[in-house]
Amino acid sequence: MADNKKKILAIAAMRDGKVVTKLLPGDKAITIGAGYNNNISVEAPGMPDSIVLIKQVPDSDTWDLTLTDTMDAQITSSNGSKMQFSDLKGLGIFNTDEDGNFVLKVNYGDQGVVNAGPFVVHFGFIDPPKVAAKKTAPKKKVVKKVEEAVVVPDKRMLKLSIEDSSGRRDIFPNAGIMTIGQAEYNTISVKNNKLPRIHTLLEPSDNNKYILRLVPEIKGGVEVKGSVIPFSTLIERNLLKQEKPGDPFIWIFDRNVSGVFTLANTEVFFSFAEPPAEFFKPKPKPVVKKVKLKPSVYNWKSFAARPHELLSFNSENSENARFKMFLGIGLAAALLMGAVTDRLIVVVKESKTQMLRNAPSARAVQLAETPPASEAGMGEEIVSDVPVAEIANTGGATSGASEAPAGGGAAEGASAANDVLSSIGFAAYGTGSAGGGAGFIGDLQSAASSGTGLASGQSGEALIAGAGSGGSGGIGGLAGAGGGVAASAGTVSASDMQAVHQAAQVTFTPSAPQEALDLAGRDMSSIRRKINQIKMRVQSAYEGLLRNDPGASGTITISFSITPSGSVTGVSVSCPGSLAGLQGSVTAAVNSLNFGSAPQQTSNIPVSVPFNLVPPQ
Repeated sequence: MADNKKKILAIAAMRDGKVVTKLLPGDKAITIGAGYNNNISVEAPGMPDSIVLIKQVPDSDTWDLTLTDTMDAQITSSNGSKMQFSDLKGLGIFNTDEDGNFVLKVNYGDQGVVNAGPFVVHFGFIDPPKVAAKKTAPKKKVVKKVEEAVVVPDKRMLKLSIEDSSGRRDIFPNAGIMTIGQAEYNTISVKNNKLPRIHTLLEPSDNNKYILRLVPEIKGGVEVKGSVIPFSTLIERNLLKQEKPGDPFIWIFDRNVSGVFTLANTEVFFSFAEPPAEFFKPKPKPVVKKVKLKPSVYNWKSFAARPHELLSFNSENSENARFKMFLGIGLAAALLMGAVTDRLIVVVKESKTQMLRNAPSARAVQLAETPPASEAGMGEEIVSDVPVAEIANTGGATSGASEAPAGGGAAEGASAANDVLSSIGFAAYGTGSAGGGAGFIGDLQSAASSGTGLASGQSGEALIAGAGSGGSGGIGGLAGAGGGVAASAGTVSASDMQAVHQAAQVTFTPSAPQEALDLAGRDMSSIRRKINQIKMRVQSAYEGLLRNDPGASGTITISFSITPSGSVTGVSVSCPGSLAGLQGSVTAAVNSLNFGSAPQQTSNIPVSVPFNLVPPQ
């Protein structure tokens, strides 16, 4: 009960006009029955051993009043309206408990009388006394198992009797559903702006029950013993309820109920009755007459000698000729364009460095031979994108051609040699299976050992000449006794250059705890596919390292953990010895991995991946 309300529930039991007991239950339940330990002990036919007569609904201002079939009650609301239980109990509108007893709702401010055998129990709300009455503990209710009754199907159907300005008429709606609204296709069509276009007022439910969905715009009531109890009274007694404000009031009742709906000048009486026999007669199926189709007869004499031409083009002879001409022109153009397109040749322009890579060994043989002074172009083609330096021999004649300025031959020759090697790149280091030999570097060293040198092709200019005083050094030493290039080709051997040119071998074998993979819903094949995506990045970084250190090799160990979201964490990369320069590139590649999210994974999965890096053999 709310704190701002002063009155409390009071109960007085009377017998033969005398008060037997007075009770102030508060939030406790009051029991009644034939047992001696009830709050109100009543010995009467049909009286159970014990039931809860009245108890307060938790956190509300309503009470549940429980009555057996042999008991009766009259409840008077605070506004003066009265309700007799015996008049309404046969309508099936009251809720029942597990023992089949009826449960009525009592609101704050109501008062009433309950007849139970020779006892008359009065209840109402009074001002609380100054001294609170002693509270007694309620007795535990004994739950009895009640066998479910067999429901016999009720063959009665919904009958509607409509009275309006056009007279009275009776109908049995299809499927026992009654709709009302402004649309013409409703069971009852009423032009009322407050009603929707269609509203289902009555429809059958389970166990031979019916559902009433009452909207406030529809008035009327339930007929009980010749009198009508308005719907407003049933709503006030909580017999018609709505799930939330604005929804229709719901009432589930059986087929013994009848009543009336009133809306404007229309009254609809509803009840349940056996439909007439003609209602069950099936409607005859419409008879479809079969018509024999006669085949069409064509008079071929009315067609031309070649009727298919005009029929296919659907035109006169002049239009037919024009169409054929356009078709011929289109076919000729298509054939011509096809022939031209078929003979198109796509020429791919290659740089000079790319052409050297395609055939380096053959090119090196040509360059090893000292060309005549009148020939030009070959040396320029090789070194056209690098500076040309003159190399002079201070001790005597050079094996190239003209003289170089004094004092700068060694420095300029070394710079020119470095530019040549860096420009030619991998093209000079051999072709492997394609070239079949050591490649360009072998040809260069052969030319150096012979002392012929490598001429630029221009008269009087030698890019790399032999050693002074007879050219005894050549490219084999890249510097003679009398001057020239102050560098030695012995620091980069033919085998080292060839190893850099060929592809390095990069292999890996990942491993992870199998139990962790099974729990996370992952498998090693998908992890291996993801790691294979960074293999090319590792190999590219390793081949870049081989340009400076052709003999670099070893095993890189990568460790990380896969999170449930698929990202990697705890990345650790071990690059021992000569592979230390790969640390940054490999770490960046591993951090870019993402294995995708796994809903079953709850913890990180550790993964270890050794990468074996082997230089070309």
